[in-house]
Amino acid sequence: YKGYQSGKKVDGQIHANSIEEAERKLQSQGVTVIALLPAGRAASKPEGERSSSAWKRKRVSLSHLASLLHDLGVMAEAGVPFVEALDAASEASPNAAVREVIRSIREEVVGGKSLSVAMRASGAFPDVVCELVHVAEEGGRLDHALRAGSTYLERTVEMRKRLINALMYPCVLMLVAVLTGVVLVAFVLPKFSSIFDKMGAQIPITTKWMLAAGTTLRNQPYLGLGGVVAAVFGLRYVYRLASSSRPFSAFLLKLPVLGDLIARLALARAFQSIATLISSNVPLVVAVEQGARVSGNPIIREALLAARAAMEHGAAFSEAAKEQPIIPRTLTQMIAVGERTGQLPRLMNSTASAMEEDVDARLKALVSIVEPVMVVAMGAFVGTITLSIIIPIYTVVQNIR
Repeated sequence: YKGYQSGKKVDGQIHANSIEEAERKLQSQGVTVIALLPAGRAASKPEGERSSSAWKRKRVSLSHLASLLHDLGVMAEAGVPFVEALDAASEASPNAAVREVIRSIREEVVGGKSLSVAMRASGAFPDVVCELVHVAEEGGRLDHALRAGSTYLERTVEMRKRLINALMYPCVLMLVAVLTGVVLVAFVLPKFSSIFDKMGAQIPITTKWMLAAGTTLRNQPYLGLGGVVAAVFGLRYVYRLASSSRPFSAFLLKLPVLGDLIARLALARAFQSIATLISSNVPLVVAVEQGARVSGNPIIREALLAARAAMEHGAAFSEAAKEQPIIPRTLTQMIAVGERTGQLPRLMNSTASAMEEDVDARLKALVSIVEPVMVVAMGAFVGTITLSIIIPIYTVVQNIR
């Protein structure tokens, strides 16, 4: 077995008839178990190797993972042996994907792996959460680490919900505009085509274009479906490009209003991770590296990794961050105050929360500007189609007079 006792890492052997009995005996001795391996069992898979079932598992939502970590943290604090806690969580979970993740973790832990390695192998948990558990395994409180991981995931979910709620109305408005346009062009406008021909109306060029588009959509609907699929994959490609391509990311950051919002969102995500990690006694250099990984923006990632490199050569975090133009001066000043007062974890937590609220407020302000613009654009779009129908009719009426 491996674990920790009174804050110290311990390992050894214990006689028992089952994993559960061994864990109960160790628990009675005050040992918090991290890994158990039946005597004589061959070494399990290398630590870096994922379970083959990890590739087949469904994606697990962060909210379900947050709930799982919270429950495990509560049971760990109550002194429930960890394997029993996993079994209880598995029985209580109604989600099949969560049960599969728990089964994978239990299998790895019983096979001798540490909990953090088992969580990484499951492929379900973010690196930040795995790092929290890894530090706890080295001599911290496992229950605190699990709860900190749960809180981190809950904050991440909350930020995503804010973004989705802010963007929901503009997206619905755009969808309605597109569907309205498709219905008018593909089904309404073609019905007027024969009327225009019988009346001998002179059809404007815009009406001809729309009639041709409507005829194409009705005769070859797969083209419209292909356009929708192409649009979806195009948006996914742009999203991935924004999180992986440095030139494209630099272009986005230079955009007025939107660029500042993108930068602050990435910084909020990164500093939320850093704050969570250092609050759980993760070394600051490691926390900054993890924050860079989860930022989701190549420019921010480069800036934080450059700061980490400077810290490895003896620079303070505030000094290293100050050398990066993308990091706001107010943020570096707060870091400096935290370093001077010894309250860096608390101030980082407060700063991360303030940044999240600032991003939320800026996003709402941006959406409040975009909404009326989209309403006007939608009106102009539908109005153009309507005029394409009315103008030929009006021309014929004028000719009759």
